Amino acid sequence: MRLMQGDCLERMKEIESGSVDMILTDPPYGMGFQSNRRVSSEKFKKIKNDDNTDWLPSFLSECYRVMADDTSMYCFCSWHKIDLFKQEVEKLFKIKNVIVWVKNNHGSGDLKGAYAPKYELVIYAHKGRSLFRNKRVADVMEFPKIHSSKLLHPTEKNTGMLEVFIRNNSDEGQIVLDPFMGSGTTGVAAKNLNRKFIGIEMDLDYFNIALDRIEKA
Repeated sequence: MRLMQGDCLERMKEIESGSVDMILTDPPYGMGFQSNRRVSSEKFKKIKNDDNTDWLPSFLSECYRVMADDTSMYCFCSWHKIDLFKQEVEKLFKIKNVIVWVKNNHGSGDLKGAYAPKYELVIYAHKGRSLFRNKRVADVMEFPKIHSSKLLHPTEKNTGMLEVFIRNNSDEGQIVLDPFMGSGTTGVAAKNLNRKFIGIEMDLDYFNIALDRIEKA
C-alpha cells in the first residue's frame, strides 16, 4: 500500500511508467458540486478543484503513462460532463462501455423541473486490450448508495461495486491506482481482494480518513 497526499498531477509523476495494472477513480466532475448531506450538524465541504476540467487532459496523459499495456481504467462521471470526459478519454484509450450505476436512492436537484437523478456513469476504457477474469456482467449495475448516516465523503461509492471492477480487470498482487482517493473506498476494496494499492488525495482531512480506513480493512 502506498498512500500519497497532494495534487495527483504532481504526485503521479513519482509513479514509474508502465507499472500500474488498473486505474479505478472518481474524479471531480467539474460541476462545483455541493452536497446537502450532513456530517453531524455540518454539511460536507465542497470538493476541491471541482470548478473546472482544465486538469483533465494532463491527468489522462499521466494515467496512460503509468498504466501497463493491456490494462483498464474505470472513471466515474456525471451525465452533465460525460460528453467532455468521453471525448478526452477517447484521445488516448479505447472506450469499451459507459456503465450505468443505478443507486436506488435519488438525489434532489430541481424538485419542480427535473426528473429525480438516480444513476451515475462509469467510463470503462482499455489501454490495449484487458480481458475479464470473471463472468461477463451487464453494463447496468444496481448497488445501493451509501446511507447519509454512514457517509465519510459526499461522493463515496459502494465497496461491493468497486470489487466487481477490480476482480474483473486485475489479479491478486497487481497494482490498483486511485488518483482521487477521497475517503479510501477503492483502497479498501483492493485490500479486501489482495491487490496492491496506490492512492492519492489532495484534501488532508479525507487523506487521513482514507489512511485510517485502509489500515483497518
